Amino acid sequence: MDNQGKNNVALNIWDAIEQTFIEHTGFIFLLFFLNYFTMAWSLLLIRDEWLALEYGCVLFLGILLLTALLRRFLREKAKWFRRVQGLLFLASFLPFPVEVFVMYTYKALIGAGIVNSILETNRKEAVEFLQMYVTWREVAAVVCGCAVLYLLWRVFRRIEIPEYRKRLFCRGMAAAGLVSLGLICATFASFFANPLLPIVRVVSATSLAVENAIAYHRLADSIDTKIELTKNDSEIKNIVFILGESTNRNHMHLYGYYLPNTPHLDELQAKGEIIAMSDVISPHSTTVEVLSELFTFCDYESDKPWYEYHNLIDVMNAAGYRTHWLSNQESSGMWGNVAQLYANRSTMHKFTRLRDSLEDSGILDEELFPLLDEALRDASPDRNFYVLHLMGGHGLYYNRYPYAFNKFKAEDIRLQIGERFREIVAQYDNALYYNDYVVDEIIKRFRDKETLVIYVPDHGEAVYDEGGSIAGHLEENPDRHMIEIPVIFWASKKFRDKYPEKWEAIEDAADRPYRTDDMIHTLMELADIKTEEWNPKKSVINEDFDASRPRFFGDENYDTQIKGK
Repeated sequence: MDNQGKNNVALNIWDAIEQTFIEHTGFIFLLFFLNYFTMAWSLLLIRDEWLALEYGCVLFLGILLLTALLRRFLREKAKWFRRVQGLLFLASFLPFPVEVFVMYTYKALIGAGIVNSILETNRKEAVEFLQMYVTWREVAAVVCGCAVLYLLWRVFRRIEIPEYRKRLFCRGMAAAGLVSLGLICATFASFFANPLLPIVRVVSATSLAVENAIAYHRLADSIDTKIELTKNDSEIKNIVFILGESTNRNHMHLYGYYLPNTPHLDELQAKGEIIAMSDVISPHSTTVEVLSELFTFCDYESDKPWYEYHNLIDVMNAAGYRTHWLSNQESSGMWGNVAQLYANRSTMHKFTRLRDSLEDSGILDEELFPLLDEALRDASPDRNFYVLHLMGGHGLYYNRYPYAFNKFKAEDIRLQIGERFREIVAQYDNALYYNDYVVDEIIKRFRDKETLVIYVPDHGEAVYDEGGSIAGHLEENPDRHMIEIPVIFWASKKFRDKYPEKWEAIEDAADRPYRTDDMIHTLMELADIKTEEWNPKKSVINEDFDASRPRFFGDENYDTQIKGK
C-alpha cells in the first residue's frame, strides 16, 4: 500500500471516530463522568490537579476509542450494540454511588479494606452504620443530585450542537488525550499499575478480600500445631489479655483528653498499679487484619502469609497454660472470622451469644462477666491465659453503653463541628467511659491473684477529630486517630512483689515507640517462653529492643507521614 492509500485509511479511521462521537456524544460523556468523578476527586484531595486533568483526557480518549470499536464491529447488529452499551453503563453505574459514599465519608477509593469491612460486618452493624452516616440530609442530597443530573440530561439531549463543533471538540480531546498519555507514561508510569476504573477497583478489592477469607479457613485446616519451645520457665499464674475494639487513646482522659471518661484507670494510675504506654500504633485499622498479626509472628517485614506463622494461642497451649477465649463478638462468620479461629484453638471458649455474621443484638460488654466468673471457677490451679474480646467503642456508639453511662453531651465537646456530629463524639466518649468501667471490673476479679493484665485494642477510631469529617476506621487513607491506641499493663500486688524486674522492665518501656504486630514477642518474654521465631529486638521490654525500626502503615511511614495528619 502506497502512502496515499495509508493516508486514506487513517482518514477513514479518524472519520469513523469523529462520527462515533457525533452519534453517541451523550453515552460517551455519561460513561466518562461515572468513571472519572471519584478518581478526580481523590486526586484533587492530594492537590494533584494536573494529574487529574491528564487522567481525564486519557480516560476520555479511551472511552471514545472503545465506543468507536464497538460501533465498527457491531454496526450490522444494532441490538447487540445497544446491549453492550447497556452493560458498560451498568458496570460503570453500580460501583458509582458506593464509591461516592466512600469518598464522601472516608476520602478514599474502594479498596480491599473497604470490602473486608463490608464482608466482615453483620446486618445489625450495617444498619447501625447507615444510621450513623445516612440522615435525611444525605437522602435529600442524593435525591436532589439525581434530579439535577436527570434534568441536565434531558436538557442536554434537546440542545442541538452543530456537527463541526462536535468534531472540533473531539479532535481537541483526542489530541489532549494523546499528549496526556505520553506525559503520564513518562512521569507517572506506576499510575497505570493501579486499578483506574471503579468496577476494576471493586473486582480487584473483592478478589483480594475473598482470597483473605479463604486464607482464614486455610489457617484452621493447615496450621502447624507442633510448636517447639526453646525455653519454658513460665510461672505466672494468670495472664489476661483484654482485646478492646475501636479505641482511640486521644479520647481517653488517661492520655490527656479533656473529658474525665477514664476515672477508674486514672485512679489505678495514681496508685501506681498500671503503666500506660504512650506511643503505640496498631498495624491495621480493621479487626480481621489486626488479629492476623497481633496474635502471630507475622508483621510488616514478613515474607510469608500470616497463617503460615505460629500463633499465640498455640504457643500458650504448648507452654502448659489453660487457654480461655471469652468474646462479646460473633461466634461464627461466613467470611472466616480470625478471632473465631483463635477461639477454637483455645482450651475453652465462650461467647455471650451464639450468633453469626448476620446477627447482632447489641449486647453490652458486661455480659462477659458471668462467662469470666465461670472460667475462673474452672481455671487450672497452675497457669491460665485469658483473652476477653470486647465490643468497646464499636459504632453505633450509643449501643455500647447503658443509660447510666450517658454522662457526656454534645455541649461538652469542644470540636468545631456541627451539633449532630458533636453528639456522636459525646456518644463515643460515653462508650469509652463505660469501657473504663468494664476493664476495671475485669481487673477486680484478679486483684487477689497473681496476675498480669494487658489491655490492647485492635485499632483506633476517628471521631471527627480536629474538626475532620470522618467517624470510623478504614484501611485506605487512614488518619492517625484510626491507629493510635492505648496499651495498658496492670499487675496485682502479688505479681509485682514476685516479679519486680518484669514490672520495672514494663515501666522502662512506657515511652518507647511500638507497633502491636510485635506484641507476641513482648508477651512471650514476660511469660518466660521462647521459640525459634521469638526476636528480642521486637520485644518492647527487652534491652535489645530496636526502637529505630520504621513503623509502616501500608506504604506510609507513621512517624513521618501519618503522625501529623
